[in-house]
Amino acid sequence: MASTDDPASRAVALHEQAIAARLEGRYQEGERACRQAAAIFEAVDGPESADLANALIEHGRLLERLDRLPEAEAALDRALAILQPLAGPNPPPDDEALVADELRRLLIGAELARGGVVRASGRLDEAEAQCRRALARAEAAFPDGDHLVAEALNALGMIHKFQGRYAEAEPLYRRALAFATAAGDEEAEATLLHNLGGLCHARGDFAAGESAARRAVELREALLGADHPAVAADREAWGALLEGLGRHAEAERAYASSLASFEAHQGPDSLEAASSLASLGSVQHAQGRLDEALASYRRALAIRQARLPPQHFDLALTMNNLAMLLDDRGAHEEAHQLLERALAIFTIALGPAHPHTRAVAGNVEALAKRN
Repeated sequence: MASTDDPASRAVALHEQAIAARLEGRYQEGERACRQAAAIFEAVDGPESADLANALIEHGRLLERLDRLPEAEAALDRALAILQPLAGPNPPPDDEALVADELRRLLIGAELARGGVVRASGRLDEAEAQCRRALARAEAAFPDGDHLVAEALNALGMIHKFQGRYAEAEPLYRRALAFATAAGDEEAEATLLHNLGGLCHARGDFAAGESAARRAVELREALLGADHPAVAADREAWGALLEGLGRHAEAERAYASSLASFEAHQGPDSLEAASSLASLGSVQHAQGRLDEALASYRRALAIRQARLPPQHFDLALTMNNLAMLLDDRGAHEEAHQLLERALAIFTIALGPAHPHTRAVAGNVEALAKRN
């Protein structure tokens, strides 16, 4: 066995540490280890090795968890540039079949990771094209099914949900859930139940979504522990459905727990913390606690403005909710200005026919009539 004093062995060990840290929610630690691993792989194997590409994919995933989206995209672009020539269409000799299979898997994984980063950056059409390519490649490579097919189906479903194409998202999620259930992959099952719950929330079917979201929390908490950031995301999604059902106290507890976890793992100025703050603002507003809601919304908006592109739809969502609160507080002019900004962003980012765009347009019209 090679010693970890050997550079290549050291790089492998660091890469494995990075993966373990990501799975356990220790993203800062994982990013440092993966950055070191990539540097060693490049020094030992050169700038076009598959091992370097593998480390760059993991580095991109960790950078995304840390909201460092441009850096994540750059790492994944580099991984794809390495892998595309290596995982070409020509079938390999039999003795290289295992290597070819691994290269295909790496390429599909890189495409899906990049699609996720592009989606998080708000470029939904580009993310859709990326994930469609990954899904086609996965289905061609694994016609009998594979976890990568399920991941690609889920990724495309998420994009369609954000695009407001709910009827297209649901069958993708359900196909992926069937794969995960058949494989006994409980974490993938939790992810898909989370997403199906979110789809129900978007449609306003809170009762149907609540059971799926609650089951997602139960599954992932049993696997990862109550304090893991992935469990926090599940709990926040469940809270949104509880809020929709009018169960405000339960929703607020879910949001507060998620916020504490995100602040501990990813920092008080992370996008995940902003999401929980926006959710807290919503339930505080619903309960008439306007001062608390104002503080939550303003903090969420400040974080998103600092970390997201200026035309990102999440900014518009927070602006809309803050505007409705300001209107209830009598700040009608500021509310009108925010709604106009939100409408402009939604129109550019999601299009005039998207449900969010139509809803904000309705809010603008209603505010004008009232005031």
